[in-house]
Amino acid sequence: MTRPHVPNHNPELERDLLAAVAHVRPIAEAHARESELAATLHPAVVDALERERLFLLAAPSELGGRDASGETQLAVFEAMAHADPSAGWALMIGAILNGMLGAYLPDATARAIFAGRSKAAAGLQVPMGSARRVTGGYRVSGRWGFGSGIRHADWVFTAAMVEDTGVPGPPCFVHLAIPASEVTVESTWDTAFLRGSGSEHYRVEDLFVDEAHTCPYPHGARLRGSSFLNLPFVALVAPGHLGFALGVAQRALDEVAALAPKRFMAWPGEPLAAQQSFRLELGRQHMALQAARALSREVVARLSERMAAGQALTPDDWSMARAGMAYVTEAAAAITTFAFRAGGASALYAGAGSALERCFRDIHAATQHIAATSDGYEYAGRVQLGEVPFHPMLMARAAAQ
Repeated sequence: MTRPHVPNHNPELERDLLAAVAHVRPIAEAHARESELAATLHPAVVDALERERLFLLAAPSELGGRDASGETQLAVFEAMAHADPSAGWALMIGAILNGMLGAYLPDATARAIFAGRSKAAAGLQVPMGSARRVTGGYRVSGRWGFGSGIRHADWVFTAAMVEDTGVPGPPCFVHLAIPASEVTVESTWDTAFLRGSGSEHYRVEDLFVDEAHTCPYPHGARLRGSSFLNLPFVALVAPGHLGFALGVAQRALDEVAALAPKRFMAWPGEPLAAQQSFRLELGRQHMALQAARALSREVVARLSERMAAGQALTPDDWSMARAGMAYVTEAAAAITTFAFRAGGASALYAGAGSALERCFRDIHAATQHIAATSDGYEYAGRVQLGEVPFHPMLMARAAAQ
């Protein structure tokens, strides 16, 4: 299958990063159940991701990052999610937020944070906190949800609404980089889905954040790194969400294909693999996944081309990105559900053996994420009707400096 052209793509870097994922894979698989029981990634998995410097894959090269293209990010996130969905999710969040920390913070702050560093960043990008202007910075209070990977992150990059700006007009927001040691993490991640991602709530109370550790939200200018980091946040995460969905669905198909010759069907008296209806549906779902993968590459290529050309995303671009993330995640959930049901009662069990039950649970967590909800289709429908829907999160970033 021919891949769309992606500007600034480095095949050698992609091979290196995929080799790094291959080194982490057996560790993530071996500790997947322990990560779930602890509701956060097992330390051995975190150590492996840090040792391979995978959390830096999207960070600017000026700071020691890898500046991976959108296509490479898509491939790497898919590979890690295929190994273990929770590890894939935690890598996605930790790496993308490192890219943002490195791209948008003031120079001295960014260089101090990334000096010799290989750890993850965490933080919800919805401005659920409040920030009060004081001399030299802000006093910040708030509580945020879904801080994936926060228990192994060293920095939290989050957002708040600025109080009492004294300027008429829409509210003003700010991005804040806070050492994880200054954040209170709550034990709220008691779920059946993506348990190992450790997506806990976190809070701060009247915490001083130096202005040097802040930047405008959500349109802070790119100060360093590749042009891909010019993307507004909702589009910037596209390779992560698309790659995660593809990786989980592919793992589910691989698992059921391996199981089918060994699963004896009592009523027909033959293995699952011998049933024509199963073979037909397995082929159908395989092609559905190939179509979702092709769409994912097309979405990432279009976003990359626009940023490389210094252009803002058009409503059609946003339509493709937002509806594309919803569609691919929805398709991955349907593919994984087929594999889970075909796996029979054996797919119910957690722990050693088949990963089908984990794939089934974790892909349905992704369907609940704001990046993959059905409002993406509604946006696309409005664009098809000739409307130009406005949302501040979809506005272009300030000009790169």
